[in-house]
Amino acid sequence: MSVLRQALLLTATFVVILVSAGLFVVSEFEGRFDRQVKLELQARFDRLAEEVAANGFNRADYPNFGVEQVFFLPDGKVSADPMFRRTGFFENNGVDDVPDEGPGQEDMLHLAGPVEGGRLVVSTGLGRQDLVYDAMFQALLIVGGLSVAAAMLVGGVLGLRSQRRMNAVLTTLSKVAGGDLTARVHPARDHDDFDRLGRRVDETTARLEVLMRQTREFSASIAHELKTPLTRLRLHLEGELSAEGPDDDGSGGIRAALEQVDGIIAVFDAFLRIARLEAGASKAGFEPVDLAALSGEVAEIYAPVVEDGGRWLEVKAQGPAAVSGDRVLLIQMLANLIENGMRHTPEGTTLTLVASPHELGLADTGPGIPPEERDSVTRPAYRLDRSRDQEGAGLGLSLARTIAELHGAALVLSDNPRSGSLGLYVRAAFRRGGSDITEL
Repeated sequence: MSVLRQALLLTATFVVILVSAGLFVVSEFEGRFDRQVKLELQARFDRLAEEVAANGFNRADYPNFGVEQVFFLPDGKVSADPMFRRTGFFENNGVDDVPDEGPGQEDMLHLAGPVEGGRLVVSTGLGRQDLVYDAMFQALLIVGGLSVAAAMLVGGVLGLRSQRRMNAVLTTLSKVAGGDLTARVHPARDHDDFDRLGRRVDETTARLEVLMRQTREFSASIAHELKTPLTRLRLHLEGELSAEGPDDDGSGGIRAALEQVDGIIAVFDAFLRIARLEAGASKAGFEPVDLAALSGEVAEIYAPVVEDGGRWLEVKAQGPAAVSGDRVLLIQMLANLIENGMRHTPEGTTLTLVASPHELGLADTGPGIPPEERDSVTRPAYRLDRSRDQEGAGLGLSLARTIAELHGAALVLSDNPRSGSLGLYVRAAFRRGGSDITEL
């Protein structure tokens, strides 16, 4: 319940601040009000002192009623009232040295001092001040009480709501830790930190689920890929052991066994290359690469091999088409696409290397790949030929996808627009809006 505790702690902090602010307002108001009353009383005392000095003191001119009272003690006259023995401001608030009768009245503020001809005392009632204080205190009490209640209510509701959302995240993470990779938070669309946290947890869990599924499929594929060449290798070796005849030196069987061993090593090398690239190869060695020139060089290298296989290789390039990348890896990607195209297309197929400022890939006029299989064929060791009778490890498109992603591109599989419904177009799209093959 840490989130709820934090919400209640913030609410309590707000209440303390609110109460402190209220007390400060009351204290500041009282101080300012007292200073204003004293300023007014001082001004009234000075005017009366001038009048007494000029005209003398006439009781009839200063009747003691209302909020103001004036008292005068002529020189030479003695009074038992302690009020006339004090100087300055003082309040008559019921203390022992001020009697309840006579000039001193409770809830009065007095200003006493000597003037020409005697001592003068001017008093003003504090009843209005007390009324203001009471009204202000009651208002602050009501407003403060309602504010505190509202803060506690809102803080509690928000705290419980946040706690429930945090509990959903914690529960999901506990299920994932327990092996349930299908658990999801499914956050509400509040667009706050909890919402973003929930989405990140769901995205991470979904990615983890995909990776675990791919790992299982990867392991099964490795077993299938290695079972056939190992079986063939065993058969060749058994054949050599049982070979008869003085003219049989066993060289043919040994060569066949070596070919199987080389195939197994090639499978492992391909898996290791994919693993190294997916682990995050360094981009420090990236440099500008002209895709148009690169595709031309690859075409020169592979054209004879493609023609020997009964197919045609051509180049459609728009230049200059420069991207920041690793030249060797991009050549390897095109080589994998060409080898994949030769392996899965019939004789007479035309293979076209496509290069533009936005994409790099290969188009063919072969049978293509069904749309529903295009996402799957880029997974390691996935084959459309489930019998695995064809050569290869099913890693060409997977390695091409990894290289494309390393260069910030997406490997896109689509129909070849130049061959209608036939053919396959595999390209690394470096950004949206790339040139279509029909424009080249």
